[in-house]
Amino acid sequence: AWTPENTSSTIPRFQYGDLYYSSSSTRFLKSSSYLNINNINFGYTLPASITKKLDVSSLRLYLACENVAYFSARKGYDPRLSYSDSSNATTYSPMRTISGGVSVQF
Repeated sequence: AWTPENTSSTIPRFQYGDLYYSSSSTRFLKSSSYLNINNINFGYTLPASITKKLDVSSLRLYLACENVAYFSARKGYDPRLSYSDSSNATTYSPMRTISGGVSVQF
């Protein structure tokens, strides 16, 4: 904590009987900036020269991803969620979902 010998401390000094020790302060504010990659969709239709060799008229491969990545310097708090009087801290972050498939036409 701050003392006359340690004036470069960012922790305020404790003083018994201080009436303002729990007053509003920006000391505990943290940045909630984040980068979220939410959706990625990818699809590829094979060329007709390949599908003719497989005796199919069309062949398409696809991949869909949701909640792919979330980057934040702040740990333990998800700023994507809404915190209000009716919510609580037991809410989970959105689930990551990855699905894919093949579409074939004969």
